[in-house]
Amino acid sequence: MRIVPISLRVGNIGGTIMRLTLLVGTAFASLAAVPAAFAQDMGARDAEAEDIVVTAEAHRPVDAGKTDVPLIETPQAISVVSADMLRDRGTTRLADALRTVAGVSRSSTYGFFDAYTIRGYDAAYGSVYLDGLLSEAGTGTNNELAGLQQVEVVKGPASALFGSAPLGGIVNLVSKRPQGEAFADLSLSTGSYGLVEGAVDANAPLTRDGSWSARLNAVYRDVGSFVRNSGQNRVYVAPALTWRSGPATSLTVLGVYQRDRDHPFSPLSAWGTVLPSAYGPTPIDFSINNGGGQRPIYNQERASISTILSHQFNDAIGVSQTVRYTHRTSDFDRWLFVAGFLDDEVVDGIQRGRRLGRYYYGPFHGINNDFAIDNRATAKVATGSIRHNLLAGIDYRQGRVRSQGDGDFNPTHLPLDVVTPDYDTPLRPQSSPYSNAGANRQIGYYVQDHVSLTERLTATLGARWDRVTSNDETQTAFSPRVGATYALVPGMVAYAAWARSFTPQFGSQIIVAYDANGNPSVIGQAPPEHGRNIEAGLKIAPSGNAVNATVALFDLERQNVLTADLAFPQFSRVVGRQRSRGVEVEGQWSPAPGASLNAAYAYIHATVLNDDTLPAGSELQNIPRQNVSLYGRYVIQDGALANVGGNLGLIYNSSRAGSMTEAYTYRLPSYVLVDTGLSYVIGRWSLLLSVNNILGERYFPDSCCLDRITPGQPRNWRLTLARRL
Repeated sequence: MRIVPISLRVGNIGGTIMRLTLLVGTAFASLAAVPAAFAQDMGARDAEAEDIVVTAEAHRPVDAGKTDVPLIETPQAISVVSADMLRDRGTTRLADALRTVAGVSRSSTYGFFDAYTIRGYDAAYGSVYLDGLLSEAGTGTNNELAGLQQVEVVKGPASALFGSAPLGGIVNLVSKRPQGEAFADLSLSTGSYGLVEGAVDANAPLTRDGSWSARLNAVYRDVGSFVRNSGQNRVYVAPALTWRSGPATSLTVLGVYQRDRDHPFSPLSAWGTVLPSAYGPTPIDFSINNGGGQRPIYNQERASISTILSHQFNDAIGVSQTVRYTHRTSDFDRWLFVAGFLDDEVVDGIQRGRRLGRYYYGPFHGINNDFAIDNRATAKVATGSIRHNLLAGIDYRQGRVRSQGDGDFNPTHLPLDVVTPDYDTPLRPQSSPYSNAGANRQIGYYVQDHVSLTERLTATLGARWDRVTSNDETQTAFSPRVGATYALVPGMVAYAAWARSFTPQFGSQIIVAYDANGNPSVIGQAPPEHGRNIEAGLKIAPSGNAVNATVALFDLERQNVLTADLAFPQFSRVVGRQRSRGVEVEGQWSPAPGASLNAAYAYIHATVLNDDTLPAGSELQNIPRQNVSLYGRYVIQDGALANVGGNLGLIYNSSRAGSMTEAYTYRLPSYVLVDTGLSYVIGRWSLLLSVNNILGERYFPDSCCLDRITPGQPRNWRLTLARRL
């Protein structure tokens, strides 16, 4: 047997996890004895990645793959949004960054958080990873994009590598890391709603031999909102330090501090937005919350520290490890939400009531502490003409939360007239305090073999076993994945895959057995939700990088979905089944120097197969059947107008199901958004103007229920002046 490359990532962390990962800890200890600890392998890879353009990604690995298998040989659709694309479009929100990814649409954001669906299934929580580690599972977040190198969207089940995750897919955010060259990018921005923003991205080698380098990303942003009585203020600082002690080892330390002082807005009622009201359409800037000194507040502080360690023993074997600890506090108060109409009167399908009830949330204080570690080992070996790229890993994560809150959930106490709203009425909620404390943890063991059977044919075989615990409830799952790719011609690969996913369902009880009178006699916890995906497609990435495209057909089925037990409403049943089938087409084309075109299209048919409360065939919520994105950019190459650039984008979402379980169901109307922009570069200076929704489309991108309709942002603009030092 002939030995060829490996790459391995391991570590020990102490306590229970030390005992559970003794083998990994031993390997890490041997690594520490290597004289050339912490050096260049990962750093060299990062230096290359910084200059990646989207059209070149197919021949490179992605961080979400956990190995160096090229994207074109990965039997799964994965989309990459680069930092350059985010900058050129003036994008600052993750939900907006994902609008141009085929198969992704908005899910219920409650008017404030990042939330989206992938391939027909809600992925609002438990789907965002940062540098390969889950980022604050189960909590609403507004992710900062300024410190990111790229955004990776893994479509379909990711449980074979990442454990519990939504069936539709996950999003992995890749942090900017220190590079070999010195630079400093400074920018100032202004725009709609009184935007004031300053940002810096500075990088420098700290030693002459380049063994130490550092980078700093920082942002200050203060901006109002198109909704009255709301706005956001953020301070974000992300320092990074890399040590390369030799050609085979590197250690990168990443820090993040984010402080938000926000006045959030709340979603609207369906009446007056997508359902008719006797008083006409609700203004897009209509506020559910009070103003002045009674504006809602949402304050958050998040601090985290991560390490990424990589060592290459030789051309065949290596180790690497990612660790992160996060501490987050969140406080909110005076946050009001619609609670129906107090004078509810629907005549001929028109709401004639005008007095909204409101729920009051706050004061609330919560503390989250999260720890995560992922140890990975890869090895490249060959038996005859067959080559193996092996991956083995152990990861562990735990989270602890403590919170105390209050609120007034009697809607009659805080009415609001939709015709003549009084935002100065004193808020005097009645107290209803509550508290919560909980802990969760997950340990997973995974293996994968990417086998090159011939020069054209590869197979990927992987599996993972997980044990997940939350507040003394435990669930286990086995998640396999098999796939293959075949190169039809150079730069054109056909692929097919089958995979399973799982998502725990803690806190939900089901009836296991009944007594002779038909009453519950044995109660148990709901088992995990399971999903499976069958996928086939084509990846195109010929040499020269002028074209890069993926076509994917998929069939995802979700099982063990909880539905209400109609006979005993305090319990659930796990008879729910859902299916999402569709096709995605996504590609980039650079027809000439300075010109690029990105296009994405998705057709998704997501329906209920079985449910106790929803009829079979019902469409799943917030899933447009048709989703189109087009984005073109051109920069003049020479002449008097050299370095003047322009871009034009179009987003289309077809109508989709809104509320599905209430007396009045509705659909969210289709919409078309047109975005545009201009740029000019002269020497080290650049100027970028972006205008979104230039046609002023009135639209509603997502909903939860009759009282939760998110308004879409009207026409808005952003102007950025930047200089590279």
